[in-house]
Amino acid sequence: MARSASIAGSATLARPGRAVALGVVALATLLPAAAASSQPAAAPAEHSVRLLEPPEGLQVGPLRVGAVVEGPGVARVQFLLDGRPVLAKRLPPFSVELDLGEAPRPHLVAAVAYDAAGRELARDRLRVNLGPHRFAVRLLSPVAGHRYQGTLPARAEPTLPIGEALERVDFFLGEELAGSATAPPWAADLALATGEQTYVRAVATLADGSTAEDLVAVNARSDMEELRISFVELFTSVLDRRRKPVDGLTRGDFAVTENGVPQTVRRFERVLDRPIHVGVLLDTSTSMTDELAETRRAALEFFTRILRPRDRATVITFADEPAVEVPFTSDLEALAAGLDDLEAEGETTLYDSLAFSLYYFGGLAGKRALVVLTDGHDSQSRFDQAQVVEFAQRLGVAVYPIGVDVGTRDFETESALRRLATATGGSAFFIQRARELNSAYERIEAELRSQYLLGYQSTSTVPGAFRQVEVAVAAPGLTAHTIPGYYP
Repeated sequence: MARSASIAGSATLARPGRAVALGVVALATLLPAAAASSQPAAAPAEHSVRLLEPPEGLQVGPLRVGAVVEGPGVARVQFLLDGRPVLAKRLPPFSVELDLGEAPRPHLVAAVAYDAAGRELARDRLRVNLGPHRFAVRLLSPVAGHRYQGTLPARAEPTLPIGEALERVDFFLGEELAGSATAPPWAADLALATGEQTYVRAVATLADGSTAEDLVAVNARSDMEELRISFVELFTSVLDRRRKPVDGLTRGDFAVTENGVPQTVRRFERVLDRPIHVGVLLDTSTSMTDELAETRRAALEFFTRILRPRDRATVITFADEPAVEVPFTSDLEALAAGLDDLEAEGETTLYDSLAFSLYYFGGLAGKRALVVLTDGHDSQSRFDQAQVVEFAQRLGVAVYPIGVDVGTRDFETESALRRLATATGGSAFFIQRARELNSAYERIEAELRSQYLLGYQSTSTVPGAFRQVEVAVAAPGLTAHTIPGYYP
């Protein structure tokens, strides 16, 4: 998974957005209910652009996006989708309809206000389809490219994961703490030397200590170019010829290449006890009727074996549509209760349900694994395998399909499940009956609990394109297992 930082006239660490689907698929109503929170709006700067956030959910197809624009002399507002200009509006209401396409994927929406001479006055960005658990903060003020002196009003807008509370927002001038806020509106007045070139950094902190930040350069040259730096983290398993995990390796035993270019491993650790977010996606369509009881039992045993105090697990089911039966939790009783209520009925929407589950993982940090228990059939999904694979690669979630009674002659289904695993850094398993699930779950547990973390700063500067990654182990007879690549 790659994490991008940006240092320039404006930072690209924008918050995730929430969008309403007006077209093909709307899965937001299938998420578990979460307490709504409202933040008082801060007073606008001299010029400001604020993109409006529709309800959250996985979005494809047409999407209506609006912006509130403040300040004198605004001649036009340019809307962009994934960096490409879409439409400019010269008069309010500043609203456009964007085409997100038919495939699930993250998007970046931007709105930029210009004056009559074409000078940028203000901008806003929001990210779509990054999931309900993402934690981020965005600086509303200062505005990149503007000049400030004396008192600099800093204002931030946090985006919180489901069920989390914000403890404070700290504001820094350079690396010096210059102000803090412990309640909305999240704002502080910062003392700035006349004409000082520096940057303002907002650091938001949750009650559990998690942090997110945004950065804006102030009084900087307007022609500064944006510098994007990707730090890539590879969770890597090493297996011997018997497919058993291998311990005791060191940094020097690994070689990493990206698009064929050797990379320098700057971070190396054994991650036996790193927290895990794991989900079990259960096929509860009519075709799984005979296996459902054993499926419930094996899933609960898997949770009992793998979960430690800092881990979280979720149960998601699918037939005609996906549903979160148990949100992420470490409570085994809650997981057991969710599994007990399952019934087999309906058709099969495997790939739509995979897309929904991947979205639900969005925003979670660290090791994330989605175990998919299915007979491999898909009777009515709108999404196809290629679209779901790319979505998983963009979000960095490893998928572990377990095919139940797929059959040796069902080559197409078996190949599809294997491709899904290989493309996302997971593994595929095939069993005849649900009573064989324990062996598959044991292998998944061993893989998740015996990984190495390899971190490197990517030397690639090409934005957007898929970057192929390879990890090699020097010792003979050993094979490294990780993601085949990522999208920056």
